[in-house]
Amino acid sequence: MRPIGQLENEEQARMFADYLFIRDIEAQVEPAKGGAWILWVVDEDRVDEGRALLSRFRSMPDAEEFHQAVEAAAERRRGEKKEAREEEKILARPGAFPWHMGYGGLTTVLLVLSVAVSLATRLGQDMDWTGWFRISNLQLIDPARFWSSLVEVSNGQVWRLFTPVFLHFSMWHLLFNLLWMQDLGTALEGKIGTWRFAALVALVALVSNLAQYVAGGAGFGGLSGVVYGVFGYLWIRGKRDFHFGLSISPLTSGLLLIFLAMGIFGLLGPTANAAHFSGLLVGAALGWLAALKQRV
Repeated sequence: MRPIGQLENEEQARMFADYLFIRDIEAQVEPAKGGAWILWVVDEDRVDEGRALLSRFRSMPDAEEFHQAVEAAAERRRGEKKEAREEEKILARPGAFPWHMGYGGLTTVLLVLSVAVSLATRLGQDMDWTGWFRISNLQLIDPARFWSSLVEVSNGQVWRLFTPVFLHFSMWHLLFNLLWMQDLGTALEGKIGTWRFAALVALVALVSNLAQYVAGGAGFGGLSGVVYGVFGYLWIRGKRDFHFGLSISPLTSGLLLIFLAMGIFGLLGPTANAAHFSGLLVGAALGWLAALKQRV
Protein backbone atom coordinates (compact mmCIF):
# COMPACT_ATOMS: atom_id res chain seq x y z
CA MET A 1 0.00 0.00 0.00
CA ARG A 2 1.44 3.35 -1.06
CA PRO A 3 0.30 7.01 -0.85
CA ILE A 4 -0.56 8.70 -4.14
CA GLY A 5 -1.22 12.25 -2.91
CA GLN A 6 -3.48 14.49 -0.85
CA LEU A 7 -6.75 16.33 -1.25
CA GLU A 8 -7.91 19.40 0.64
CA ASN A 9 -10.92 17.98 2.48
CA GLU A 10 -12.52 14.71 3.46
CA GLU A 11 -15.47 15.02 1.09
CA GLN A 12 -13.21 15.26 -1.94
CA ALA A 13 -10.97 12.47 -0.68
CA ARG A 14 -13.84 10.06 -0.15
CA MET A 15 -15.43 10.99 -3.46
CA PHE A 16 -12.18 10.20 -5.25
CA ALA A 17 -11.79 6.96 -3.27
CA ASP A 18 -15.28 5.94 -4.46
CA TYR A 19 -14.24 6.76 -8.01
CA LEU A 20 -11.21 4.49 -7.66
CA PHE A 21 -13.40 1.79 -6.10
CA ILE A 22 -15.72 1.54 -9.10
CA ARG A 23 -12.61 1.24 -11.27
CA ASP A 24 -11.51 -1.74 -9.12
CA ILE A 25 -8.70 0.17 -7.42
CA GLU A 26 -8.87 -0.34 -3.65
CA ALA A 27 -8.01 2.88 -1.82
CA GLN A 28 -7.99 4.22 1.72
CA VAL A 29 -8.08 7.76 3.07
CA GLU A 30 -6.72 9.15 6.31
CA PRO A 31 -6.34 12.64 7.80
CA ALA A 32 -3.03 14.50 7.54
CA LYS A 33 -1.67 17.58 9.23
CA GLY A 34 -3.22 20.88 8.20
CA GLY A 35 -6.65 19.48 7.44
CA ALA A 36 -5.67 17.65 4.25
CA TRP A 37 -6.46 13.97 3.57
CA ILE A 38 -3.95 11.41 2.32
CA LEU A 39 -4.99 8.90 -0.33
CA TRP A 40 -3.48 5.39 -0.30
CA VAL A 41 -3.71 2.77 -3.06
CA VAL A 42 -3.61 -0.79 -1.71
CA ASP A 43 -2.40 -2.59 -4.84
CA GLU A 44 1.10 -1.35 -5.61
CA ASP A 45 0.75 -2.45 -9.24
CA ARG A 46 -1.92 0.26 -9.70
CA VAL A 47 -0.21 3.14 -7.90
CA ASP A 48 0.76 4.91 -11.13
CA GLU A 49 -2.78 4.59 -12.48
CA GLY A 50 -4.14 6.01 -9.23
CA ARG A 51 -1.80 9.00 -9.42
CA ALA A 52 -2.82 9.71 -13.01
CA LEU A 53 -6.50 9.63 -12.06
CA LEU A 54 -5.82 11.89 -9.08
CA SER A 55 -4.24 14.47 -11.39
CA ARG A 56 -7.32 14.28 -13.56
CA PHE A 57 -9.58 14.73 -10.53
CA ARG A 58 -7.65 17.78 -9.37
CA SER A 59 -8.02 19.41 -12.77
CA MET A 60 -11.84 19.03 -12.83
CA PRO A 61 -13.19 17.99 -9.39
CA ASP A 62 -16.73 19.06 -10.33
CA ALA A 63 -16.96 16.68 -13.29
CA GLU A 64 -20.16 14.63 -13.32
CA GLU A 65 -18.34 11.28 -13.50
CA PHE A 66 -16.77 11.87 -10.08
CA HIS A 67 -20.03 12.83 -8.41
CA GLN A 68 -21.82 9.86 -9.95
CA ALA A 69 -19.13 7.57 -8.55
CA VAL A 70 -20.39 8.15 -4.99
CA GLU A 71 -23.78 6.57 -5.62
CA ALA A 72 -22.32 3.90 -7.90
CA ALA A 73 -19.82 2.87 -5.21
CA ALA A 74 -22.54 2.76 -2.55
CA GLU A 75 -24.71 0.58 -4.78
CA ARG A 76 -21.80 -1.75 -5.51
CA ARG A 77 -20.96 -2.11 -1.82
CA ARG A 78 -24.59 -2.97 -1.05
CA GLY A 79 -24.50 -5.62 -3.75
CA GLU A 80 -21.27 -7.11 -2.42
CA LYS A 81 -22.69 -7.28 1.10
CA LYS A 82 -25.80 -9.03 -0.22
CA GLU A 83 -23.70 -11.54 -2.15
CA ALA A 84 -21.59 -12.20 0.95
CA ARG A 85 -24.71 -12.88 3.01
CA GLU A 86 -26.06 -15.23 0.37
CA GLU A 87 -22.74 -17.08 0.21
CA GLU A 88 -22.70 -17.49 3.99
CA LYS A 89 -26.18 -19.00 3.82
CA ILE A 90 -25.06 -21.46 1.14
CA LEU A 91 -21.96 -22.50 3.05
CA ALA A 92 -23.94 -22.92 6.26
CA ARG A 93 -26.55 -25.11 4.63
CA PRO A 94 -26.25 -28.82 5.58
CA GLY A 95 -24.81 -30.83 2.73
CA ALA A 96 -23.25 -27.85 0.97
CA PHE A 97 -20.02 -29.88 0.89
CA PRO A 98 -19.73 -33.66 1.07
CA TRP A 99 -16.99 -33.31 3.69
CA HIS A 100 -16.73 -30.38 6.06
CA MET A 101 -15.08 -30.66 9.46
CA GLY A 102 -15.96 -27.26 10.82
CA TYR A 103 -13.69 -24.48 11.95
CA GLY A 104 -10.17 -25.88 12.27
CA GLY A 105 -11.30 -29.51 12.22
CA LEU A 106 -8.61 -30.82 9.88
CA THR A 107 -5.97 -28.78 11.69
CA THR A 108 -6.97 -30.50 14.93
CA VAL A 109 -6.65 -33.90 13.23
CA LEU A 110 -3.13 -33.03 12.05
CA LEU A 111 -2.15 -31.95 15.56
CA VAL A 112 -3.58 -35.09 17.16
CA LEU A 113 -1.80 -37.31 14.63
CA SER A 114 1.48 -35.51 15.28
CA VAL A 115 1.16 -36.11 19.01
CA ALA A 116 0.05 -39.73 18.53
CA VAL A 117 2.91 -40.59 16.18
CA SER A 118 5.43 -38.83 18.41
CA LEU A 119 4.24 -40.92 21.36
CA ALA A 120 4.16 -44.15 19.37
CA THR A 121 7.69 -43.64 18.07
CA ARG A 122 8.95 -42.25 21.42
CA LEU A 123 10.17 -39.14 19.57
CA GLY A 124 12.00 -41.24 17.02
CA GLN A 125 13.67 -43.57 19.54
CA ASP A 126 11.56 -46.59 18.58
CA MET A 127 13.09 -47.39 15.20
CA ASP A 128 10.51 -50.06 14.31
CA TRP A 129 7.61 -47.61 14.55
CA THR A 130 9.60 -44.71 13.14
CA GLY A 131 10.50 -46.78 10.10
CA TRP A 132 6.83 -47.04 9.11
CA PHE A 133 6.45 -43.26 8.86
CA ARG A 134 9.71 -42.35 7.12
CA ILE A 135 9.67 -41.61 3.42
CA SER A 136 12.14 -44.47 2.98
CA ASN A 137 14.30 -46.74 5.11
CA LEU A 138 17.27 -46.23 2.79
CA GLN A 139 19.68 -43.76 4.31
CA LEU A 140 21.86 -42.95 1.30
CA ILE A 141 20.53 -41.95 -2.10
CA ASP A 142 21.75 -40.68 -5.40
CA PRO A 143 19.90 -37.34 -5.79
CA ALA A 144 19.76 -37.86 -9.56
CA ARG A 145 17.89 -41.14 -9.10
CA PHE A 146 15.83 -40.52 -5.98
CA TRP A 147 12.61 -41.90 -7.46
CA SER A 148 14.18 -45.34 -7.91
CA SER A 149 15.45 -45.23 -4.32
CA LEU A 150 11.91 -44.90 -2.94
CA VAL A 151 11.54 -48.66 -2.90
CA GLU A 152 8.75 -48.82 -0.32
CA VAL A 153 6.70 -46.20 -2.18
CA SER A 154 7.20 -48.10 -5.43
CA ASN A 155 5.87 -51.20 -3.66
CA GLY A 156 2.62 -49.45 -2.76
CA GLN A 157 3.41 -47.72 0.55
CA VAL A 158 2.37 -44.36 -0.85
CA TRP A 159 1.59 -42.94 2.58
CA ARG A 160 5.35 -42.54 3.14
CA LEU A 161 5.34 -39.52 0.82
CA PHE A 162 3.26 -37.67 3.44
CA THR A 163 3.74 -39.29 6.87
CA PRO A 164 7.21 -37.84 7.70
CA VAL A 165 5.35 -34.66 8.70
CA PHE A 166 4.04 -36.49 11.79
CA LEU A 167 7.51 -37.54 13.01
CA HIS A 168 9.16 -35.38 15.67
CA PHE A 169 12.46 -36.03 17.40
CA SER A 170 12.28 -33.77 20.45
CA MET A 171 9.62 -32.25 22.66
CA TRP A 172 10.71 -28.74 21.65
CA HIS A 173 10.39 -29.71 17.98
CA LEU A 174 6.87 -31.03 18.57
CA LEU A 175 5.68 -28.07 20.65
CA PHE A 176 7.02 -25.53 18.16
CA ASN A 177 5.06 -27.09 15.32
CA LEU A 178 1.90 -27.67 17.37
CA LEU A 179 1.70 -24.04 18.49
CA TRP A 180 2.32 -22.52 15.07
CA MET A 181 0.03 -24.95 13.28
CA GLN A 182 -2.74 -24.35 15.79
CA ASP A 183 -2.64 -20.59 15.16
CA LEU A 184 -1.94 -20.45 11.43
CA GLY A 185 -3.68 -23.64 10.31
CA THR A 186 -6.91 -23.00 12.19
CA ALA A 187 -7.16 -19.48 10.76
CA LEU A 188 -6.49 -20.57 7.18
CA GLU A 189 -8.75 -23.63 7.28
CA GLY A 190 -11.58 -21.51 8.64
CA LYS A 191 -11.07 -19.04 5.80
CA ILE A 192 -10.64 -21.26 2.73
CA GLY A 193 -12.52 -24.36 3.88
CA THR A 194 -11.49 -27.92 4.73
CA TRP A 195 -11.18 -29.22 1.17
CA ARG A 196 -8.90 -26.45 -0.08
CA PHE A 197 -6.88 -26.54 3.12
CA ALA A 198 -6.46 -30.32 2.79
CA ALA A 199 -5.22 -29.93 -0.78
CA LEU A 200 -2.75 -27.24 0.28
CA VAL A 201 -1.41 -29.32 3.18
CA ALA A 202 -1.06 -32.42 1.01
CA LEU A 203 0.82 -30.58 -1.75
CA VAL A 204 3.13 -28.77 0.67
CA ALA A 205 3.82 -32.00 2.58
CA LEU A 206 4.60 -33.90 -0.62
CA VAL A 207 6.96 -31.28 -2.04
CA SER A 208 8.72 -30.51 1.24
CA ASN A 209 9.24 -34.20 2.04
CA LEU A 210 10.69 -34.94 -1.39
CA ALA A 211 12.90 -31.85 -1.27
CA GLN A 212 14.32 -32.82 2.12
CA TYR A 213 14.83 -36.42 0.99
CA VAL A 214 16.87 -35.26 -1.99
CA ALA A 215 18.82 -32.81 0.16
CA GLY A 216 19.69 -35.06 3.08
CA GLY A 217 18.25 -38.56 2.91
CA ALA A 218 15.42 -40.17 4.84
CA GLY A 219 16.37 -39.27 8.41
CA PHE A 220 14.01 -36.31 8.79
CA GLY A 221 10.55 -35.51 10.02
CA GLY A 222 8.34 -32.77 11.32
CA LEU A 223 5.33 -30.63 10.54
CA SER A 224 7.41 -27.48 10.11
CA GLY A 225 7.50 -27.72 6.31
CA VAL A 226 3.70 -27.56 6.35
CA VAL A 227 3.80 -24.74 8.92
CA TYR A 228 6.01 -22.70 6.61
CA GLY A 229 3.73 -23.54 3.69
CA VAL A 230 0.67 -22.23 5.55
CA PHE A 231 2.68 -19.19 6.63
CA GLY A 232 3.79 -18.52 3.03
CA TYR A 233 0.21 -18.74 1.77
CA LEU A 234 -1.13 -16.35 4.41
CA TRP A 235 1.81 -13.98 4.05
CA ILE A 236 1.59 -13.56 0.27
CA ARG A 237 -2.17 -13.70 -0.14
CA GLY A 238 -2.63 -11.25 2.72
CA LYS A 239 -0.37 -8.78 0.89
CA ARG A 240 -1.81 -9.36 -2.60
CA ASP A 241 -5.52 -9.85 -1.88
CA PHE A 242 -6.95 -6.95 0.13
CA HIS A 243 -10.35 -8.65 0.39
CA PHE A 244 -8.94 -11.90 1.82
CA GLY A 245 -9.43 -10.69 5.39
CA LEU A 246 -6.39 -12.44 6.89
CA SER A 247 -2.85 -11.15 7.09
CA ILE A 248 0.38 -12.01 8.84
CA SER A 249 1.60 -9.50 11.40
CA PRO A 250 5.18 -8.20 11.12
CA LEU A 251 5.96 -9.86 14.47
CA THR A 252 4.78 -13.28 13.28
CA SER A 253 6.58 -13.09 9.94
CA GLY A 254 9.70 -11.78 11.67
CA LEU A 255 9.76 -14.65 14.17
CA LEU A 256 9.28 -17.35 11.54
CA LEU A 257 11.94 -15.86 9.28
CA ILE A 258 14.33 -15.64 12.23
CA PHE A 259 13.76 -19.33 12.98
CA LEU A 260 14.35 -20.07 9.30
CA ALA A 261 17.67 -18.20 9.37
CA MET A 262 18.70 -19.87 12.63
CA GLY A 263 18.15 -23.24 11.02
CA ILE A 264 20.32 -22.29 8.05
CA PHE A 265 23.21 -21.29 10.32
CA GLY A 266 22.86 -24.42 12.42
CA LEU A 267 21.80 -22.63 15.59
CA LEU A 268 18.90 -25.03 16.15
CA GLY A 269 20.80 -28.25 15.64
CA PRO A 270 19.92 -30.60 12.76
CA THR A 271 17.21 -28.82 10.78
CA ALA A 272 15.20 -29.79 7.70
CA ASN A 273 16.06 -26.57 5.85
CA ALA A 274 15.08 -27.93 2.44
CA ALA A 275 11.62 -28.84 3.78
CA HIS A 276 11.23 -25.38 5.30
CA PHE A 277 12.28 -23.51 2.17
CA SER A 278 10.32 -25.67 -0.27
CA GLY A 279 7.23 -25.54 1.95
CA LEU A 280 7.49 -21.76 2.18
CA LEU A 281 7.90 -21.41 -1.60
CA VAL A 282 4.97 -23.72 -2.43
CA GLY A 283 2.68 -21.99 0.06
CA ALA A 284 3.70 -18.54 -1.19
CA ALA A 285 3.11 -19.59 -4.81
CA LEU A 286 -0.36 -20.93 -3.97
CA GLY A 287 -1.18 -17.73 -2.09
CA TRP A 288 -0.04 -15.63 -5.03
CA LEU A 289 -2.11 -17.69 -7.48
CA ALA A 290 -5.20 -17.47 -5.25
CA ALA A 291 -4.83 -13.69 -4.98
CA LEU A 292 -4.33 -13.43 -8.74
CA LYS A 293 -7.49 -15.46 -9.36
CA GLN A 294 -9.49 -13.09 -7.15
CA ARG A 295 -8.35 -10.12 -9.23
CA VAL A 296 -9.20 -11.65 -12.61
